[in-house]
Amino acid sequence: MATSIFTRRNAGILAGIFTLAMLSRFDSIISPSVASIQASFPQVNPATVESVATVGATAAVVSALIFGKLMEWLTFKVVGIISCCFIAFGGLMPLAFHSSVTELLIFAVITGFGAGILTTMLPSFSARFFRGPQLSGLMGKVLAMQDGSSMVILALGGLLATGGWVRNYWLYGLALLGLVLVICFVPAVKAAQPDEVFEDQPAKELEALPASTGSTQETGRTKQSTGAIAVCILIGFFSIFLVAVLYNKLAVYIDEYHLGGTDAAGFALMFNTGSSVVIGLSINRIRALLRHFTIPMAFVLMALGSLVFIATRAFALVCLAAFLVGSGSAIIMATCPFLLSNLAERQHYPLVMGIFSAMTSLGFTASTWVFQLAAGVLKVSPLQLSFWGMGGIALLAAALLTIGRFQARVEERYIAA
Repeated sequence: MATSIFTRRNAGILAGIFTLAMLSRFDSIISPSVASIQASFPQVNPATVESVATVGATAAVVSALIFGKLMEWLTFKVVGIISCCFIAFGGLMPLAFHSSVTELLIFAVITGFGAGILTTMLPSFSARFFRGPQLSGLMGKVLAMQDGSSMVILALGGLLATGGWVRNYWLYGLALLGLVLVICFVPAVKAAQPDEVFEDQPAKELEALPASTGSTQETGRTKQSTGAIAVCILIGFFSIFLVAVLYNKLAVYIDEYHLGGTDAAGFALMFNTGSSVVIGLSINRIRALLRHFTIPMAFVLMALGSLVFIATRAFALVCLAAFLVGSGSAIIMATCPFLLSNLAERQHYPLVMGIFSAMTSLGFTASTWVFQLAAGVLKVSPLQLSFWGMGGIALLAAALLTIGRFQARVEERYIAA
């Protein structure tokens, strides 16, 4: 039975981790103001204005790869300070410079770059001080903090935007508070060197280090599996590839079947985001219940959600479907980084998580284009194909992972019982 991570000894580390988790979602703060920005710049293509809220994800791909490598040399404190500075600068500058959409896009790229650093740093930072069930549970709680705080921040942004969309940018002032907390609570230690790992932990905690920190002879387990790492990254890619269907098609679906007004899609998406909070706080119980079938069952949940979209036409069931799809994705996004922390050698884990973060961002971007292209080739409705495609891909993934016993083989070979 794992002991609680919430101890006085861990308080400072956890304060740093949860601060960074909250800041990692700051690239989407301006989302509630997109319509107002469009009204201020009617001559600009609407797709360009929408990019103000989404272009940060593209920048995050770049920063995730760059800092995945740089973290082999930089300390967590330095990386945290750099990311906070990018987020604060990119988020607060539009308060003074907002005369064109181009300016807003430039600052959104800067903000997204900073947020991408954090998505790469967080798993490595967590794995530096925790492991096993503690690490698995912590990664779930980080996911809950990320999406829970995102819901609150977006709601606050919407309230501020009622007085003018520029005011929405004041929320980025929280990044300055985050900077202070990072300086105070994030330690100046590195993730990269194996000989530094757990040197600050009590001796009793050194008895069962993960295979990735020791040699093959010492642990009796293989140090690293490139193939298993690639499969984990691919799982993360498809998880976000499929959940992106909701963000791209849900508003169209609700409008197509006359299930609600313009705010209905946002309300339904709250169930998708809220599922991450529920799953994140209970991920260890879920893993204990489902064991080696955790990831396959996550894809089954996504397939069930797509089936509800296809077979029903009621708004309450739309919310249920959004919750199911979000739950499946949340289980995967809480489980894969934990598996990767055991699969990758400690010095390579930041780079592996950088690639994982970049691929999930790429999955979100690719989803729209792939389903749109497929619909054009097959001459069918993009809306219907997207939900049928979600269900088909999710079921295929669940079947392959179950038949291949991927999770079972990884946990039996690389994770100490």
